[in-house]
Amino acid sequence: MRGTSSTSFAEVLRQAEAAFTGSNGALESEAQELFSVADAIDSSNQLVRTLSDPGRPAAVKEATVRALLGSRVSPQTLELTLEIVQRRWSEQEDILDALELLGASALLAQAQSEGVLEQVEGELFEISRLIDDSGDLTVALDGARENPSQRATMLRSLLEGRTHRLALALAARAVGRRTATKPARRVEEFARFASDRRRRVFAAVSSAVPLNEAQQSRLGAVLAGIYGREVQMNLQVDPDVVGGLRIQVGDDLYDATVLARLSRARSQLVA
Repeated sequence: MRGTSSTSFAEVLRQAEAAFTGSNGALESEAQELFSVADAIDSSNQLVRTLSDPGRPAAVKEATVRALLGSRVSPQTLELTLEIVQRRWSEQEDILDALELLGASALLAQAQSEGVLEQVEGELFEISRLIDDSGDLTVALDGARENPSQRATMLRSLLEGRTHRLALALAARAVGRRTATKPARRVEEFARFASDRRRRVFAAVSSAVPLNEAQQSRLGAVLAGIYGREVQMNLQVDPDVVGGLRIQVGDDLYDATVLARLSRARSQLVA
């Protein structure tokens, strides 16, 4: 995605990952719902145009989504879909990509919670290479271009029991969407999306009161300075937090006082 779409997706992804943090193991079903929503919208050119049209009133888009999905998906899937259609996108196809990547993100969040994110990433790259290196498999997948579900079934039958279930779910989705992109490249795109997630640092931030945008920006800058990379913050309000702020980054636990000392120490070192 480029330009406006890239910005819109980054905003939605932040909200989605914060929601995924508290999903209590329901992420695989969440992912499948998001994939199904993308497919339902993709099945109608009129739907895609309506939901991606920047000139269409937000109320019309919301009504369309609610009529399409109703109670057939979880409240979280419905809210994420509404978040997507209410934003601006550079290309109409980008709303489909956004929904699909949110589904992929849910599966990767599950992989991270199970401690297998690196394994899933590696296996996705291996599956991409497997398709590239096998002329017969490439021909078979290309031959089923008009039947994406057949391609997904084909890949599942080949890799079942040999690949982590989450890597297989992602690879099956990659080849199971109707698109002009080659199956191997689609799997590779998901592998790179997993790589991006693994390189990010995630922080669970609890504050006694909600943090405003300026406070979030300053906190993000401090954490980025400590860890040397962008830190994805999942924010929640907890009135019982001692000192007003608690940050958990992996095994590292900070309160507001410790964080302030680290920030001052870093400033002195830079000076």
